[in-house]
Amino acid sequence: MRYRALLLLLVAVVLGSLAAYLVNNIVQQQVSQPVTEAQAAGVPTVIAVTDLPVGLALEQIHLRVIELPEEAIPVGAFQTIPEVLQGPAPIVLVSMRAGEVVLPDKLSTGIARRGLTTRIPDGARAVSIPVNEVRGVGGFVLPGDRVDVLHTTSIGRRDDRPVTRTLIQDMMVLGVDQVSSEATEEPVVVNVVTLLAEPEQAKTLTLAQRVGDLTLLLRNEGDRSEDESPTIALDDLWEYGPEDFAPRAAAQRSGRGGAAAGQLPPNQREVQVIRGLEVRDQAVDADSLSASSNR
Repeated sequence: MRYRALLLLLVAVVLGSLAAYLVNNIVQQQVSQPVTEAQAAGVPTVIAVTDLPVGLALEQIHLRVIELPEEAIPVGAFQTIPEVLQGPAPIVLVSMRAGEVVLPDKLSTGIARRGLTTRIPDGARAVSIPVNEVRGVGGFVLPGDRVDVLHTTSIGRRDDRPVTRTLIQDMMVLGVDQVSSEATEEPVVVNVVTLLAEPEQAKTLTLAQRVGDLTLLLRNEGDRSEDESPTIALDDLWEYGPEDFAPRAAAQRSGRGGAAAGQLPPNQREVQVIRGLEVRDQAVDADSLSASSNR
């Protein structure tokens, strides 16, 4: 019995020591865990609390500081809110989403007025051109879209007949009438569209609207291709008309004086038949034509 009691006592001591060891390890892990998390928390970084539209004057309620891993922080990010708000209230130049890191190049560097001026880069200009429901693509041209500008005029033409050509390509729309917000999605029929232009382009547009008509072509938002199509003149329109007009128009442009005439049999001639506003060419027998002229 004595040996049995000693054996039980020994087992109890071993189990107690093992339990004490395990408890000690658990306590040490819990104590050291906050230190590890603090070390992995990262660097304080200023982010936007809500969506920040262009032209907004930033205030403290728009910003928040969170900690991010150092490798995930963009170059130039602010670490404290006072860094962002020092001096005059900065104006948002590029819209930001909630949770996005606030960067210096998205804010005005000094006193800036709200409105369209904050969206004009250095060296660029805003120029307005008149449009209507047709020339403004039915009101579907909105701020933030990109357009080509067509010019139709007869100035400088020897025959005084109008032509249409692409004047300037891939221009950004800053505003329509008095609306400059890109949040606008509904089509609006307007009288004026304001475009972002280089100074030389602004002069070109100003002169072009004095000597002709300007029309906008709406681009796909991702399309940056160059339009290399030629200038369209009145003669080119015949290609899109009735088939019987197309051969004659092509012959006039090539200087042959009428392709259909060259294909007629020797005993036939081509004459023009005019009925009201309709003009068409018709082949007749040469003998009948001579007999009619002798009468």
